[in-house]
Amino acid sequence: MKKEDIIKGKLSLVEWAHSLKAIPDDLWFQPFREGSWGSADVISHFISWDHFMIENRISHLVKNEPFPKMSIDVEEINKAASTYARSGITKVQLINELISIRQRLVSLLGELDSERFDMPLPGKEHITLVEYFVGMIEHDQKHITEINSFISQNKES
Repeated sequence: MKKEDIIKGKLSLVEWAHSLKAIPDDLWFQPFREGSWGSADVISHFISWDHFMIENRISHLVKNEPFPKMSIDVEEINKAASTYARSGITKVQLINELISIRQRLVSLLGELDSERFDMPLPGKEHITLVEYFVGMIEHDQKHITEINSFISQNKES
C-alpha cells in the first residue's frame, strides 16, 4: 500500500459517516448486543483515537520528532469515548466532529513525504507507518461493518 492508498482508506470513513445522520435516534445508542457499544460509542471511539494519533503520533512525524514517551490506557480512552458519546452531544454534532477530525488527520498525513510511510515508526522499529495505518484502516472497516450490519438487521425488524 502507498501513501495515497492510506489517505484514501482513512478518508473513506468521511463519506460513510455522513450517511449515519440518517440512523434513527432509537438505534443511535442501542448496543449491538448485550454489554457492547452502540453506534454513538463507536463514532466517539473514532474521534478519540484520531485525536490521539494527531496529537501523539502524526504531529511528531510531521516535525521529525520522536513519539512522546507515555503509557497508553486503551480501556480508559475507550471508556472516556463512550462517556462523551452519551454526554448530551447530538448525533449530528458527534458525526460532524468525527468528519472534522478525520479530515484533519488525513491532511496531516498528506504533509508527510511518501518515503516516510516505508520507514519504521519511532520507538516501534518492527512496524512501518504504512503497516500501522493498514491496521488502523482494517480496524475502521471492522467497526463500519459492525454498524452497517446492526442498522441492516434493525431496519428489517
